Amino acid sequence: MADEKILGKYLKNMKGKWLLLLLAAVAVALLLLGGQGSKETNATTTTEENEAYRHALEAQLADLCEKVAGVSDVSLMLTLEGGERAVYAQDSTQNGAQDYVTVSGEGLLLYREYPTVRGVAVVCRGGDNTAARAELTALLSALLDVGSNRIYITGR
Repeated sequence: MADEKILGKYLKNMKGKWLLLLLAAVAVALLLLGGQGSKETNATTTTEENEAYRHALEAQLADLCEKVAGVSDVSLMLTLEGGERAVYAQDSTQNGAQDYVTVSGEGLLLYREYPTVRGVAVVCRGGDNTAARAELTALLSALLDVGSNRIYITGR
């Protein structure tokens, strides 16, 4: 009889704990599933944003290259390294840990670092002219902070 009372009390105590553990497991599963969906969306958005950035930069550079004397009909392609990165404000706590500064529950964005240009390829009329090629190389190198060994220019 005493064993049955002890067992009954034990099961009553465990019933609440099992329910708590079950709820915690469900909460963790929901957080993991919710986080995966948002990560995929962010990755897709980042890829699309990088492509849009690359295309816009290519169009601006091609337009500028066509203004160089003796150059026309420019096709330009960039290769990018890395991806866009957001840099958020951080604050040091008294124990030396770094915490993000938040405003209305969101991190305080300081700036965005865009992908760096790794290489440039240009095909254009006048690209076989040594003087025009030198001008284009100097122009692209100065604008993009890319060495001349990463710029290739050829004629049509």
